[in-house]
Amino acid sequence: MALMFSLAILAYSAWLIYGAASSYDEGKAESLYNLALGVMGVLLAVSSLTTMRRRIQAVRAQSIRTLTVELCEKCGFKSVREFKVGDYVHKRLGPCRQCNGDLLIDMIYSEPLRREGF
Repeated sequence: MALMFSLAILAYSAWLIYGAASSYDEGKAESLYNLALGVMGVLLAVSSLTTMRRRIQAVRAQSIRTLTVELCEKCGFKSVREFKVGDYVHKRLGPCRQCNGDLLIDMIYSEPLRREGF
């Protein structure tokens, strides 16, 4: 709905600018007023559209989660946790919590968030 409103404002503003340009040739005084309104409308519509685009990208980014799988080479202990910046596959994390073997990152993957109540 907001997208349609912004596009309508953009179209109306373009029409105002076109009308102002054609009436300027005829010497009408309201042409500057229509030009100013048209330019403000274009700026507001473009601002609204870019804000909507950013919000859609933020929602898409929040609709997935990235997980890291840690695996012990010695005992096979496996744990799954949220991804942290700096994680990469085969990164050594230190000693295993169960056997003190080498714990390393085995896999990094993303999955969609589950929505409850749907």
